[in-house]
Amino acid sequence: MREWLPDDHVVWVLLEVVEHLDVTELEARYALAGPGRRAYDPRMPLSLLIYAYLAGVRSSRQIERLCRTDVAMRVICGLMVPDHTVIARFRQRHQDSVRDLFTQLLLICAKAGLGRLGTIAVDGTKIAADASKKATCRRQWLQQQVDEILTRAAVEEADEDAAFGPGERGDETP
Repeated sequence: MREWLPDDHVVWVLLEVVEHLDVTELEARYALAGPGRRAYDPRMPLSLLIYAYLAGVRSSRQIERLCRTDVAMRVICGLMVPDHTVIARFRQRHQDSVRDLFTQLLLICAKAGLGRLGTIAVDGTKIAADASKKATCRRQWLQQQVDEILTRAAVEEADEDAAFGPGERGDETP
């Protein structure tokens, strides 16, 4: 899979940083043995959610679809395709942990200089913004950004659940 994406692709940075994050809270919630199939390593759905959120994808159904077609998401999943319910349940069960780990990841990337600030333009309209490095790299500001992303994801998930019946992914052939 190393040949599928260039060495400077963001997914390699994401996987490297997530590998060094402390995910003991996530691991503690998984059963070590028992009935059913083996759970995914919690780093995989965490990386998947973070990458999807950074790409602007918040729907678990859309994330599942992209795990089949998007090369970066296939790399994150190791060619496994988690069901949208697995993704949604992971997000719900580990909401606080995901929030904290996502913020930690953004702080690490900001300190490493991996973020870039510039002029924001929507349809050619310039928008005034306070983009000082101190204002954008503070934990509180990053936490607010993560909270907004997670809130939007929860709203989109609820809208999709209302639109589709139980067990439907939304991409079934009519």
